[in-house]
Amino acid sequence: MSHLALRLPEIVNHILSYLAIPYHYDEINKTKIYQSIYPCLLVNSLWHDCATRIIWRSVTFEDSKTEYEAFLRFAAVVSNNCQKLQLQQFYNDHDLNEDPFFLQYKHADINNSNNTTSRPTIVSTLRQYHTFSHHSQYRNAIRSIALRKIKDKLINEPLQQISCHTRKLEKLDIYICDHLADTSVQNFILNNNHTLTYLSLAGCNRITDDAVLSVARNCPNLEHLDLRACGLISDKSIQSIAIHCPNLHHLNVGRVRDRERITIQSISLIAKKTKVAVLGLAGCDMTDECLISLAKCRGRGLERISVNNCYRITNKSVQAYVKYCPNLSVFEMKECHWIDDWSSVAELVQRKVLLTLCDQQNRACAEWARQRGRIMEVKAPVK
Repeated sequence: MSHLALRLPEIVNHILSYLAIPYHYDEINKTKIYQSIYPCLLVNSLWHDCATRIIWRSVTFEDSKTEYEAFLRFAAVVSNNCQKLQLQQFYNDHDLNEDPFFLQYKHADINNSNNTTSRPTIVSTLRQYHTFSHHSQYRNAIRSIALRKIKDKLINEPLQQISCHTRKLEKLDIYICDHLADTSVQNFILNNNHTLTYLSLAGCNRITDDAVLSVARNCPNLEHLDLRACGLISDKSIQSIAIHCPNLHHLNVGRVRDRERITIQSISLIAKKTKVAVLGLAGCDMTDECLISLAKCRGRGLERISVNNCYRITNKSVQAYVKYCPNLSVFEMKECHWIDDWSSVAELVQRKVLLTLCDQQNRACAEWARQRGRIMEVKAPVK
């Protein structure tokens, strides 16, 4: 009989957590993420349950055919009813009941000559766990879903299937998925309203105020909201976020067009009513009045701000951040050509604030320093 410690869920879960390689540490070879933890599924029921929770906790799908097919398998397994997903013919060619993985990576080397367990035996062992209760376990384990640059027009159907069966999602990160619709986001919001704290829809240009208003009404614990390049988002929904999401720490509404949609009307409320520390306003219709108000309201709480391409900003804004924001670590002001108070910029550099300047600004700054016999080394933040 195994040691008592190896029969306690808390201990087993803690041990197995060291076997899963975090995805951001191994982006080149994603198949290695679970290769060490996969055999733990075959030890016993307890180890299977603990390993399942770890493997299903965070799922990411990239922009390749293989990954998209894995995403569709994932949707079918989560919904436990692949007959309703009339998406692609491959459903007829794949066994969607293989436990536990939609990914179908070869984590266990079951063809190795030193492996005494036959392939049919392993498959049989896996399938004996594949019950309705385990479907429920998989769903309950999901905390984070990320999709990257998926261009398929049918993306909303599997997303809506998944959203109906997640209840404890904490993070939803959908990046540059051109066909993502408001309804898909709203379904996730309605089913995970009290647990969701992180929402990123960067580059999903079909998302409108309707989706963000749903977030504001239903996600009071939201801390991170990334709406970069979502040009249809306006003051209307961001004002609602400010009023209903007081714990907001990170907001990015940067854009390359439709600058007039984000103005002082919403950002002043964000400054007054939230805990925002990281704020992306690149390309928005910002004024000195708005930025000075933001600096005064957030003060020591403000850590990073981007006003790249906010062409109305002047020296008054920079001076306000020097005066009121001692904990500022990043200030991006590229293409803000009314700014030429290089002594204030030098003060930020001395505080080791990372700055983003365009070539013209860098030359002007360097010339100012040269004329005064100074060397000013401006460092930009790592992207």
